[in-house]
Amino acid sequence: MKKLLIFLILAYLHLSINTIAAAENVDENDKTLKIGVLLPLSGKYQILGESFLKSIQLALYDISNVNIKIYPKDSKANSLDAHKSAKEFEELGIKVVIGPIFHESLKKLGEVNSITFISLTNKTDKVSNNIIAFGINIKSQISALKKYFTKIKVSKTLLLSPRTEFIDQIETIENSQLKFDRVFFYDTSPEKITNEIEKLTKYKERKKDLERRIKILENSDLFKDKKELEKLNQKHTLGSVNFDSVVVVDFDERLKSVLTSFMFSDITHKRVDFFTVNQWFDKNLFNEAALQNLHFPSINLENLTKFEKKYFNKYNEKPNTVSILAYDALGLIYYCWINNNSEFKSSQLYNKKGFKGLHGEFQIIDNVSNQKLKIYKISKKKFLKVY
Repeated sequence: MKKLLIFLILAYLHLSINTIAAAENVDENDKTLKIGVLLPLSGKYQILGESFLKSIQLALYDISNVNIKIYPKDSKANSLDAHKSAKEFEELGIKVVIGPIFHESLKKLGEVNSITFISLTNKTDKVSNNIIAFGINIKSQISALKKYFTKIKVSKTLLLSPRTEFIDQIETIENSQLKFDRVFFYDTSPEKITNEIEKLTKYKERKKDLERRIKILENSDLFKDKKELEKLNQKHTLGSVNFDSVVVVDFDERLKSVLTSFMFSDITHKRVDFFTVNQWFDKNLFNEAALQNLHFPSINLENLTKFEKKYFNKYNEKPNTVSILAYDALGLIYYCWINNNSEFKSSQLYNKKGFKGLHGEFQIIDNVSNQKLKIYKISKKKFLKVY
């Protein structure tokens, strides 16, 4: 098995004496690594942008190389200001930029093709050749699920999603190698969700089957029938469903509504394995009974915990969880630069052996970071790694 290149820095990377000596002897006038940082530093997403910037500064602090300079600019979360800042980066001779965060800010950056943008977006469609989508994308998540499904041998999987949202992600999922027995789109109203899940699981039919069987057993004096009756009186429905796993593409309250509706329809994790995507270890999920044993693909939790502790010790506040990607982005750029005689070339980002950051292993292919994710499940108010 090919060894992955280890690019990270910090407490997790021990640079050799020769590498450190080489970095210290760099001529700053000629060999300075200039990194642009393009984040929303004002307006609605200012707090988010500041957390990402602090994560980049934390990585810079951990590297401790005076020949690296960052140049933060405000994208204002729109494409026009992002393009204006990109042109200013170009005038400064900057070749690589961390950001923007949002896919909408990327629209005009293809025009500034002298710069490579390592965007933190998780959307991979319509990305120009000079932009790398570095976020945790749906392809990587589905790839992790496929491997896990093979391990646990599920074969009849339902894919559920709201009717009007996540259209691009659903198209990607449907075109992936993970095959679904059925794709089901639901209404986002809580009441309608419950009705639609009842129909999907044939709840009323299974409930009537139970009532009919109980009625038959109540008229029997046989010992075995009485024992069966005792068991059936503890149930809400009778019979199985024609699927063994469910993937729900949704968030927050709607995700809770969908899984609660399954529970009310007498379909729990004891019968079916439940999965979701786009999760970042939200502890609010612990409080919902319907979400127990919910599985999801995500980054390395152990390293994320270390990162959050390091960030808190530095700034006395919690980071935005996703900002670990900004930290790794700077580490990636530094690794490519230091291993190419203090010169950054975008071609190095496409190393076929891949890289390993705090968030996990990844390889950049066709302008997209393909991550090797873990599978976690919620159990007894903990996130347990199962794969």
